[in-house]
Amino acid sequence: MPSKFRKLLRKSLGPVAQPVTRVVRTAQFISPHPRHGLKLLASSWSERQVHPQPDVYPFARYLAERFCCSHVITVGKPSAKDLINLYPTFEIIGFTPSADVDFYRKQFAFGTWRKASEAELPLAEDVLSRAAIVCTDIHQVDNTKSLFDSLGAWLNHCPVCILTTGDRARSDDQNLKWNLVEFEELLLSEGFNVEFVGWTASDNITYDKTTILAVITKDSIAAQIKTAPKDFRVVAFMAAYNEEDIIVQSVKKWTDQGIGVHVLENWSSDSTYELLQDFSSHSPLTVERFPKDGPSDYFEWAAMLQRIESLTKEIEADWFIRRGADEVLASPWQGVSYKDALYSIDQAGFNCVDHTIIEFHPVDNGFKPGMDHEAYFKHFDFKNFSHSNQRKAWKNSGQPISTIASAGHDVLFEGRRVYPFKFLLKHYSVRSQSHGEKKVFRERKARWNPKERALGWHIHYDSMREGHQFVQAKSEKAIFSEDDFNKEYLVERLSGVGADR
Repeated sequence: MPSKFRKLLRKSLGPVAQPVTRVVRTAQFISPHPRHGLKLLASSWSERQVHPQPDVYPFARYLAERFCCSHVITVGKPSAKDLINLYPTFEIIGFTPSADVDFYRKQFAFGTWRKASEAELPLAEDVLSRAAIVCTDIHQVDNTKSLFDSLGAWLNHCPVCILTTGDRARSDDQNLKWNLVEFEELLLSEGFNVEFVGWTASDNITYDKTTILAVITKDSIAAQIKTAPKDFRVVAFMAAYNEEDIIVQSVKKWTDQGIGVHVLENWSSDSTYELLQDFSSHSPLTVERFPKDGPSDYFEWAAMLQRIESLTKEIEADWFIRRGADEVLASPWQGVSYKDALYSIDQAGFNCVDHTIIEFHPVDNGFKPGMDHEAYFKHFDFKNFSHSNQRKAWKNSGQPISTIASAGHDVLFEGRRVYPFKFLLKHYSVRSQSHGEKKVFRERKARWNPKERALGWHIHYDSMREGHQFVQAKSEKAIFSEDDFNKEYLVERLSGVGADR
């Protein structure tokens, strides 16, 4: 293969080559139809460097995969860089302006391309039921009402639709029609089930969030949130070691919403165990010291995961959660508790939940033991662990589960159906400079099990050396506000797409 073409492959496939290797991804991409694949790669490389709305089509791919779609319906003028996210995994049905149809049919012959005016014609129900829709820049559509009629008909069968438009309030473009509030109100007035709405990056240069993105579903959970009944039992498994400064607050964040907690206390050298014992006297909390025979030389994570797997057979519950003492889990809907969210997606037929992680950093040394860490720490960034999955909540369906192979990041069981939109995991691993130095260098690194390290586990502190600065500059981190976060980081929060920037 000529060196020039090898470079083209590497650069073109870079964004979509993770987490699989470029070699595997290249083979998967080209092999079904080499002529189409190579031509699409060449087209993506020759396009201008500015890529409008770079996260929209990766997000569409993510949702199409999680809704088990075989087709994607596009409305607008997708670029080669957009289509490279869909081909060859999905059959593409595209509706594009009449003047561009011949170009698309010639340039991207792997898709079925139709005039935008033909969107009014019916599509087969068996295709629609297995199709995700992505419709960009609808402010450029001449007849919005006609488009909405077509989308409404499709969404009687299609599970999910993404809509984008420029935000008049965030742009200098005088041709834009709506701001975010107006756009959401318009969609609701048209009878759409608006599951989520927020902003996405408008280009791959500045990544300014001036584009509105709405997620519409056929069957909306947001419109049917239910309060969990009293007999809906959820139990959270929590591992704890030397967390005396936050342990009571951490447990309360579950018990206050009626979730039971079972702590595997790893023979802490501080007062963690005593605090838990005291709290358990008046709350739905049980505590066991692990391992039961006494402290071990190393942190035995595989053995702890195995114990949790055994406990799922012993404890009666509708759902189980596995979370760390320094983690706070949140639902995708503002003001909806984690327990109520689990119940609502359970009623919709899902039995597992994935999470997007954000990491909170200390910007001073003012945190004191017993404070509410979730309220105190406000500066965050997105956390990229070595494992992309964080499936830490699952329905107790009576099936045996498996978590050890993924080091606890994923839970496998027969009949698993993961809710397509990720919940949020807020991580508070370090609370001050002195706490970080103690935790990382004296309490964690020294206790990693060499056999587990050989498996690639426990690597998240590898880059840290003595003298590491745990207290971060305020100017380098975003400030968390739930409403702002859910809208500003909509795509990142729901899917993880774009979170690695």
